[in-house]
Amino acid sequence: MQEGPTLVHALDAHITHPSPFTVEDLLPYRNAQVPQSQQEAMKRRKIMKKARSKKQRPILMADLERRYRESPEF
Repeated sequence: MQEGPTLVHALDAHITHPSPFTVEDLLPYRNAQVPQSQQEAMKRRKIMKKARSKKQRPILMADLERRYRESPEF
């Protein structure tokens, strides 16, 4: 992952834990979930990546227009 609150702890882990992590150290985090805000950021990044691609841009625009027309607010 490239951004979000979960990355901050990983970047600062060496400050409080100078040795390599063991299985026992990481075990409490095995069921950790990605925060909703970070999931949304990853979805936005995928959309923006398609928008930058000359091949994917027309497909993305068609999909966005279809979703807009199908929305209840239209």
